[in-house]
Amino acid sequence: MSLMLVAITLANDTVALTASVGEMSGLLITLLTDSAGHKGFLITLAVLGVAMLRLPLSREAVLAKGLQLAVILLIGFASKTALKELTESPRPYTEYLAKAEFIDSAESFYHLSAPQRDDVIEHASHHVSTWRTLHWQGEKDYSFPSGHTIFVAICVAFFGGLFLQHRHWASLAILMVWAGGVCYSRLWIGMHRPEDLFASTAFVAVVYIVTPSFPKIARLLVPYVPKRLFSQR
Repeated sequence: MSLMLVAITLANDTVALTASVGEMSGLLITLLTDSAGHKGFLITLAVLGVAMLRLPLSREAVLAKGLQLAVILLIGFASKTALKELTESPRPYTEYLAKAEFIDSAESFYHLSAPQRDDVIEHASHHVSTWRTLHWQGEKDYSFPSGHTIFVAICVAFFGGLFLQHRHWASLAILMVWAGGVCYSRLWIGMHRPEDLFASTAFVAVVYIVTPSFPKIARLLVPYVPKRLFSQR
């Protein structure tokens, strides 16, 4: 995934936030970024979960993996919120707003009230495609780390690892294309810098390595899980 991020960064390097955006391009970017955000991450998890259930895993293994995934997601989301408040890194689009003189500086954006932030972005929408500014209106917090990339990296490490282990190449390829699309969308919209994405990926790699799969707890829970959920096992 880190190698993929290098290519994505180079591909986005020439894209300007003020560039015109076609309807199809804007819609595709929106669908990709929403699939890893609060609007769609549960749907993405459900789809990947169904794909995991198609793998030849025992009930105990599925439960153990499910517990591991839950812990990793909890750590990832909690750490994201804490790190954003700790680092207070302005989003790239606030730097554009400062450069275009809508605000004094990128940092000053975060000292404005919520209605004032809305007004600034609304004024910018006369110069920037609404396919971008609609996302700006929805995400006015800090940039580092990337919560979307944390979620994507978790999916790649967890589900991608399972697909690789069981040689489900098609599922792995689709997962990686989706992951790359989401990461590209975060740069394209103006939400993150490349370092946000790389750091988020590295963070998830560490968390994934140190988080166990809880086989003993899963063994205790197996009798309490309805068998119809694992009818093929």
